[in-house]
Amino acid sequence: MSLYAPDLPAANDSWDNAFLTTRDVALYVPINFHTVPGTSLKAACFSHDQYENHRLQTCLSNLLAAGFKRFLVDVYWDSGRSTWSLCPAQLPPPVPEQSGTTVAIVSATSTNKRSEATAGSQVARFVDGLLGSALEARDVEIGLRQDETTSLSESVSVSTSSPTTVTRGPSTSSSTSPSGSSNTAVVEFPSHGNDPPLLQIGPYNCTSTINLDLLIHILGDYTSMTQYTGSASISFLTFNIHAAAPVDAPDGPAQKPSSGQLPVQGNWLSDVVTGNLSKKVYTPQLLEGDRINLNGSWYNQLWQNLPARGYYSTSVNEAEHVTTQDGWPGDAFMEFGEFYRVIADFGSIDPQMADYNLAPDLDIIFPQYYIHSEKPTTIDADGSVTSGCLFSPSDLTITASSNTSWAVSFAPALSIGSDPDPSVPIPAIANLTNCGYSPILNTTLSNTTADTNPTPYLAFARSTIWTWAPNQPTNTSNADNNAYRNTCAAMYATGAYPGRWQTVDCTARHRLACHDPDTPYNWTLSASPMQYFAGDTGCPRGYTFAVPRTAVENAHLLAAIRSSSNSNSNSPSNSPSLSASPASSIDPVFINLNSLDVPNCWTAGINGTCPYTARQEQNRTRVVVVPTVAAVLIFLLAALTFFVKCAANRREDKRGRRRRQLGGWEYEGVPS
Repeated sequence: MSLYAPDLPAANDSWDNAFLTTRDVALYVPINFHTVPGTSLKAACFSHDQYENHRLQTCLSNLLAAGFKRFLVDVYWDSGRSTWSLCPAQLPPPVPEQSGTTVAIVSATSTNKRSEATAGSQVARFVDGLLGSALEARDVEIGLRQDETTSLSESVSVSTSSPTTVTRGPSTSSSTSPSGSSNTAVVEFPSHGNDPPLLQIGPYNCTSTINLDLLIHILGDYTSMTQYTGSASISFLTFNIHAAAPVDAPDGPAQKPSSGQLPVQGNWLSDVVTGNLSKKVYTPQLLEGDRINLNGSWYNQLWQNLPARGYYSTSVNEAEHVTTQDGWPGDAFMEFGEFYRVIADFGSIDPQMADYNLAPDLDIIFPQYYIHSEKPTTIDADGSVTSGCLFSPSDLTITASSNTSWAVSFAPALSIGSDPDPSVPIPAIANLTNCGYSPILNTTLSNTTADTNPTPYLAFARSTIWTWAPNQPTNTSNADNNAYRNTCAAMYATGAYPGRWQTVDCTARHRLACHDPDTPYNWTLSASPMQYFAGDTGCPRGYTFAVPRTAVENAHLLAAIRSSSNSNSNSPSNSPSLSASPASSIDPVFINLNSLDVPNCWTAGINGTCPYTARQEQNRTRVVVVPTVAAVLIFLLAALTFFVKCAANRREDKRGRRRRQLGGWEYEGVPS
């Protein structure tokens, strides 16, 4: 049974098409220039300190289904169990079952309690982490409640005929921990479904199997289920390395593991990552091999599948191979050529784990901050990016100040309510995307995690769509008898969502979006309006009719439209903000995107073909047409043979026929 099991509300067709279009137009752009939504798992899944298997399964599944691609993962080395855990505190080793025992009272004190849990259970366990004692009980009712402002000091009374206490080690108390005791209680109570029991360790409620390999297993099932679908995409993982806090002081600082307690082969982080992802991880070794000979890697494609030009530098080495020092492949090569789906790097590493040897992991996981580059930004209350935006209308090439390679920015605190409309972009997130950043969520939305209420997270992810306007593209199968209505795409520079795309009639006359293929951000317009079908010849020399492939390319096209518009010449063209603009005489502008081949399948190129949707109507036609054509051909062949034979017989008759034929016919393999 797959562990990838989202429970998101069903998405409408326009959003499915919007996500798919955003991915597909960027297929040939290096992945380091893509803008994708990201989140900290701590913020989105574990903000209430509930580290439970089912919660992680549902939360991560929902985030993946919502469109999140980047994940900041806090992993904790539990030296006592020699495992990479997601629980911030160490878990005690398993306690042997003690039959026929009960507990009269369970009491403990812990400061700064967060989280809440309520359970009616049949099992309770008290483990004294400091002194190594254990008390175990059966057939008891536990009423466990935590509060952010009060400490845990609950008593559970058990009525039995002869209550006993089971201790191990020099326990100083058999029934009661006095208020204010330094001892930490670990209480076990049932969790969801078939999950292992939850252990309450200070402020954390954790299962014993809430480990990194569970997260990797969920991600592995996701990549398998979406490998050959329109949902296929690359996931980026950044691992923040911590040492787990000791079980006897979960609120305190973690202790530095000794050299003998550090991970060894079999427990390296890379061992866990590759355990369930097999050959789906794109590694530093693969990147180095691809870069050293582009002719045998990214350039070994059909001409129409070659990488976008202008995004990285190249040179020719002594072996006459084209090489690059800063290039990355695109989705077309990674996902659909080689089937890689995951890239990982290291983030922060706590001082306690400074002695952990990263060298063995660097064959699989990229070094610290290799695939993410955090840059400071300032965002106003209305969501406008007032400083740090990487878009500059004057930079037509990639410069040091406008380099968006791996650029990420943490989103500001958002107040969007518990039931936001996902069709309305969140201004701050949309504007960060337009500035070339992948927005990273580092706070919990609406005080709820994505397993409990995924709607706010869906709204966040959809706000990073820089292509279609809300509720676009229009369902082309619902168009009237005009075959070209709503089957072409155009950008509007004005209105409520400037720079976003909408469907238009292909036979209408509009200016064309024209792009210099060698310069990523060099966009202009055709000299005059024309129909979409004239796009191949409508652009100035050196430019081609094109569709923007990244959010920053889209912002540059918007700037070109604004600067070309007479009625909007005084409006600012140096901002990619989504703020509404006045009407323009130049709107809209055709971009090279259409669904002419198959309804609702948007492809680039006037003669582009849909690579995804089955042509059902065409297939039904073929069922009738193909046999009919075959029958006609057979009939024509038979008729041709008949006439050839008749002609041959007439010639024989005119020559007096030197030989007699039985009945006048000789059948020599004529189709029956």
